[in-house]
Amino acid sequence: MKSCIPIVVTMGDPAGIGPEITAKALKKAGRTQRAAFFVCGDSYVLSRYGFKSDENVSLIDLKNITPKGFRPGHPTGETSVASYDYLRVAAALLKRGFGSALVTAPISKEHIAAAGFPWPGHTEFLGDCVGVKNMEMVFVSKKIKVVLVTRHLALKRAIASLSKERIVACGRNVLKLLKESFKIKDPRILVSGLNPHAGESGLFGREEIRIVAPAISELNRKNKGTFVGPIAPDAVFRRFFSEKFDMVMALYHDQGLIPFKLHSFWDGVQLTAGLPFVRTSPAHGTAYAIAGKGRADHRPMLEAINLACSLSENVLR
Repeated sequence: MKSCIPIVVTMGDPAGIGPEITAKALKKAGRTQRAAFFVCGDSYVLSRYGFKSDENVSLIDLKNITPKGFRPGHPTGETSVASYDYLRVAAALLKRGFGSALVTAPISKEHIAAAGFPWPGHTEFLGDCVGVKNMEMVFVSKKIKVVLVTRHLALKRAIASLSKERIVACGRNVLKLLKESFKIKDPRILVSGLNPHAGESGLFGREEIRIVAPAISELNRKNKGTFVGPIAPDAVFRRFFSEKFDMVMALYHDQGLIPFKLHSFWDGVQLTAGLPFVRTSPAHGTAYAIAGKGRADHRPMLEAINLACSLSENVLR
């Protein structure tokens, strides 16, 4: 085998577009990347989309799906349990040291929760598997990098959960990511405020005064000038694009992901920082409405695979 970097891939929800984009992306990546891909999935489902094992692509066939009753675009208890199983097996492989990276196709948080999956998403599940508590949900494209200080929480809970300690932990994690994985020598990171006008000196809220600014000061004690903010949320992305910055720290989910997906929907990749291995995923969902129709665009999945390969190479240097 010519390849040398082992990459584990999960095909995601069998009823979604995951199997289609996995098959399409690996058909290209298997020829262009210096990697060996090991897919946790189901041969019956993947074969519908032309998936074939070859010198660089191997299938770990878990045989979760029975042909009777299976319909793309129609999730069932069986497909939800399968989503969980692919991820469980992939995580076990990586925990044992097999593989440099994990690439995950989309799952449905709603349906996998109904199958007994108690975590909010991939990020928290993987952290528990390897005993890591501080992980970051990072979004990467050719244009921009964004990290979410809070993740999948109702807005009221996200605001209540903000703390100086949480922002400092997030900042340290992404600074390490940028330096070690992306090989950026002197990163510059913009930190968004929470309230309109970043609170306007307390007129529209005091979170910036009590929480965000002290966290930035703490981060800059050992990294002078690296973290800049808090910046008014309606101006932070404009400043990112007009000046030389490497990442935006957004304080809650939509504050970061609305602008990210506007700019980078087709090449955006989700990256988990803080794990002992690289983990990437396309920044979209299961798209049940087009599953099985041959219309799914594999470019985000291919970007996720390519990023996993390049970061794995960087870490191994």
